Amino acid sequence: MSKIVLLLCLFILPEFAAASFLNGDDPPILIAPLLPPAPEKDIALVLKTTGQVQINNSSNGAWQNALRGMRLNAGSQVRTGEQSLAAIVFTDDKSLLKVRSNSKVMINGRREEESSSSRRIIKTIAMEFGELWAKVTKSNSPFRIETPSGVAAVKGTVFYGVIDGSGKFHIICLDGAVELINKLGSVLVQAGQTGISSPNTTPESHATTPNELPNWANDGGQGNGEIEIEFENENGEKKKLKIRYQ
Repeated sequence: MSKIVLLLCLFILPEFAAASFLNGDDPPILIAPLLPPAPEKDIALVLKTTGQVQINNSSNGAWQNALRGMRLNAGSQVRTGEQSLAAIVFTDDKSLLKVRSNSKVMINGRREEESSSSRRIIKTIAMEFGELWAKVTKSNSPFRIETPSGVAAVKGTVFYGVIDGSGKFHIICLDGAVELINKLGSVLVQAGQTGISSPNTTPESHATTPNELPNWANDGGQGNGEIEIEFENENGEKKKLKIRYQ
């Protein structure tokens, strides 16, 4: 008998719910899923390209050839071919990034209030493979390089970052200091030193040897310059922004 009553309830309850809705009772409340925040726009600009440089500005977008002045949003991917180079400037503090041949990185950033009149960009470069050079402006704006083998935390410095053929992550520090971190520990890499991180060993550093010191970022250097972009503010007004870099 109890099984028969249970079956009747299963059939009657849905009918009762539908009838209540048709009779004008309040419909059930549907909770919409939370959407992820929109990616930050215009966190960096392409300064210069040599050879084959391509940009993908969304996770499911198409790759397109990079052009001077192209805007990069959070999540933009940059890849370079043979004998190629991409030079990129960040729009908040004018930090510079160069991506060498046969490299692939993703540029991420999140704006945060620094004062009543300015907003800094917290920058993270996800480096998949290849080589890069960075000149990070000394400021309170965090700058990180993330790789499968370790993370470099930077506060104003000039350095090279290299992922070698075995997957090890090398930091060659030219000025300032970089903290190199992985799951087993960390080491402070200072000017004139090279730091190495691999997945299964604690990061270590040593004096940079002449054979370890790259010089490719000096070729075709940017020097001083200015670039101008047009953007739309929160009120829908179009403005022009001039960025001076050195």
